Amino acid sequence: MQMRMQMTGRRVRAAILLGALVSLAPRPAQAQTAPAATAIDRALAASQWRDAVRLLDSALTVTPRDATRLQQRGRAHRELAQFDKALADYTLALAVDRRFAAAYGGRAIVQQRLGNINAAFADVDSARALGMNDPQLDLVEGISHLMNEDGAKAWARFDTYVRAVPDAAQGWMLRGRAAGILGRDADAEKDFTTAIERRMPGPEVYTLRAMARVALRNTAGACADLTEAANRGDKTAAGTVTKNCR
Repeated sequence: MQMRMQMTGRRVRAAILLGALVSLAPRPAQAQTAPAATAIDRALAASQWRDAVRLLDSALTVTPRDATRLQQRGRAHRELAQFDKALADYTLALAVDRRFAAAYGGRAIVQQRLGNINAAFADVDSARALGMNDPQLDLVEGISHLMNEDGAKAWARFDTYVRAVPDAAQGWMLRGRAAGILGRDADAEKDFTTAIERRMPGPEVYTLRAMARVALRNTAGACADLTEAANRGDKTAAGTVTKNCR
């Protein structure tokens, strides 16, 4: 049976970006010491991003050139998907302290989300030059290469990431996506399976594995994956199952 896959590259890339939320902590020299955490630090630790923004707004009216607080507000805005505000905060933090590696790392994520790929690469390079050796930088850089359809460079970055963080489902899904771009469908299928075993949320990983299985002529496996994707809310996958799977 010839299966017609109705998934576009743009849709897959959007799903990847939405799933790739990255958290880069402030550099250790500026970290708060326990147990005397402030209300701001408690809000950040609890992922209470709106409360954190409110508290940081107040603090920054008193000390507007506090690079750490600007970086923290940038992260909070980023987590709230307020990317323009996050970009402004990270840039202000770097205007105060040009050697603030975490601000470069956070801004790289925002630049990527805004589609400013060259700027994202530049900020990753700056963070690394300042000694940041965080696997999340490989994730950010790999996604940027993926957005440029450079499968080889993306695969290399995701491979470094999964070796450092083998339990992170997102990294395996992304490495599988890069392998698929390179035509390595068997490798892609294995990586998507690993991501599923690590409980990757959402339907996208099942849709991606279905695409790899179609290329491998595993129609039954592809239909099973599309059915699972449909059960997880993918309406396009549901339509494909109805038309092509028995």
